[in-house]
Amino acid sequence: MLAAFIFSFYFWRLGTLTTGLGPAEVNARSSSSSLHLILDNPVYAPHKILAYAVQKIFGHGALALRSVSAVLAVLFLFCFYQLVKGWFGRLIGFFTTLFLAATPWFVLLARSAGPEILLLTPIVVLASYYWLIRLKSWPAWLALLISSGLILYLPGGLWLILLGGLLARKNLRQATEGLNLDEKILGTLILLVIFAPLVYANVRQPSALKPLLLIPAVWPSIVVGVKSIVWDVLALFWRTPVHADFAVGRLPMFNGGQIALALFGGFALLKLARSKLYLLLGMVVFGILAAGINRSLVLLTLAAPAIALSVAAGLRYLYMEWRSVFPKNPLPKYLALALIASLVAIHVFYGLRYSLIAWPNSAATRSTYVLK
Repeated sequence: MLAAFIFSFYFWRLGTLTTGLGPAEVNARSSSSSLHLILDNPVYAPHKILAYAVQKIFGHGALALRSVSAVLAVLFLFCFYQLVKGWFGRLIGFFTTLFLAATPWFVLLARSAGPEILLLTPIVVLASYYWLIRLKSWPAWLALLISSGLILYLPGGLWLILLGGLLARKNLRQATEGLNLDEKILGTLILLVIFAPLVYANVRQPSALKPLLLIPAVWPSIVVGVKSIVWDVLALFWRTPVHADFAVGRLPMFNGGQIALALFGGFALLKLARSKLYLLLGMVVFGILAAGINRSLVLLTLAAPAIALSVAAGLRYLYMEWRSVFPKNPLPKYLALALIASLVAIHVFYGLRYSLIAWPNSAATRSTYVLK
């Protein structure tokens, strides 16, 4: 069933669901056609390197190009499940991962040849961080260093790493106390190797790093910037200011059920885990500001991992509140599980019809995805 779910959402008619490629996909194909171009413009470099390898092996077709994002999406879902399972348990982890996996915005990012799926890389960083805090092992430390190094190639990735390091500096210091000197030196060398292409690009063409630092080509006026930020907030739950490639019309990123669960999750974290709440709020605010200042809706994806984790917290909170009312009666427990499963099933059905039926047949998609 899991394999059928993954295939249906991310690989079914991956190369033929639209009649051609979109402009962003064509641009992604050309920018990853050679290593020289990748070094000159290192934004989203990890995705570009994978796309370059795929093009050399399998050619330039839509299926080959889009498979890179699809495989990365599955990897992100695995990391998300491991993280939520550690925080809230296996049951909540399973249902919340299905929530994220069937979210149309996520599905359409995963089915695109563009590199924007990498904006969900903070999920891998958070999972690696949790792994390190829990086990304090060398592989976890290495995973955290590699994922943190790769996130530097995202727009705003440097600021995210600095924010996370500031909030988690005490826990990181305690978790790495047991590592020996050789392991720390090797990890630092690996991080420097990952960081080297950025230094090279900065020496050759300093302006190429502006997108990585979220410096827009043209700064908007204060009024325009504020309006853009307000619209980005509304794009999370009401509607987007303009049509986006990863949505039908102006539909929002998340549906009403997810937003309601996220609000319950914020309330639960405020009562029980404020440090986690501050981290998630920081990620949401960062994503909104990044999208607003650069007037790019796709950068709002940076807020998606935090909202998805808040959904998990809300689902866990409501489930435990229900269980506390009937602590020993098994029937209410099974009823709660049935209600949760029904809600997730409705969401999965909606995501399937939205992503694979409504989106490719919308007028905007038909007129946009026609390039060869």
